[in-house]
Amino acid sequence: MWNFNCFDCNKVFTFQTGDEKKCPSCDGTNGEVVTKERLEEGMESGVYYNIDPKTGKRAKKKRR
Repeated sequence: MWNFNCFDCNKVFTFQTGDEKKCPSCDGTNGEVVTKERLEEGMESGVYYNIDPKTGKRAKKKRR
């Protein structure tokens, strides 16, 4: 799995292959392919975060 970080719309999308070089949301090509490890590090540090589809705001962290 590959992750594409779009700089135009500031969203990250997951793809099955690394062949995709454009954003499915805005069709922009201004972005980068991010590895799973780098995405997880970014999630922990707050660079990337989940959006709650109900509120459109940052999702709350789940307790384990």
